[in-house]
Amino acid sequence: MANTLSKRRLFIQVIIFWVIWLGVQSLINVPIEHHLTGWSQEIVLDGIKLFVWCGCAWWLIRQAGPQSLAVDPQKQWHPNWSFTAGYVIWAVMVVYLLAQFWLVHHGLRVAHTFLPEYWGRYFLVVGITEEMMFRGYVFNALLKHFSFAWANALQAIAFAAMHIPRYLTTVPPMSPLTWISNLVSVAILGAIFGWLYAKSRSLWPGIAVHMTWDILVTLFA
Repeated sequence: MANTLSKRRLFIQVIIFWVIWLGVQSLINVPIEHHLTGWSQEIVLDGIKLFVWCGCAWWLIRQAGPQSLAVDPQKQWHPNWSFTAGYVIWAVMVVYLLAQFWLVHHGLRVAHTFLPEYWGRYFLVVGITEEMMFRGYVFNALLKHFSFAWANALQAIAFAAMHIPRYLTTVPPMSPLTWISNLVSVAILGAIFGWLYAKSRSLWPGIAVHMTWDILVTLFA
């Protein structure tokens, strides 16, 4: 019975966080994007994401306690320098993305939409905030109740769903096909980040790969 209640509480927590982020994205971030530009916009948006995502993750981890998590919340911040698979996956991802961009654009050219400010949003901030919430808490808690395969699938789906608030407020709106392809891609990436976390028992391999993916896609796509 207690196990069932814990699962239900975790499910409700994810939904509540989704609603919170939808509200923040719709009522705070979108107006900021309309009224601020350049570094001022970037710093404010980065500060909001750090506060909301890291703040909620920190609070949820403290409320859960180490006994409700598969990986010690303090030890998961220790770098696992001997985790060879992390280096391999990072290198494969870099080669894959650069090769894809080279083939599509007949060379590597920085996208005309890229701004220097994006180094903060898509490199420094996103990887840390999203990995802390979804691998450091959600996946960590799921591993206490489900097998690795089920826990990884569930957190990957939740991770993809957490991108919907951003897609809902994108202007101009994305097409249904773009929605589907983006959500599938994010879910697959979420599963890769989950595997890195579970095997290394550390957040840093996932953070490194996550940051690399986001900045390369933003830089060359």
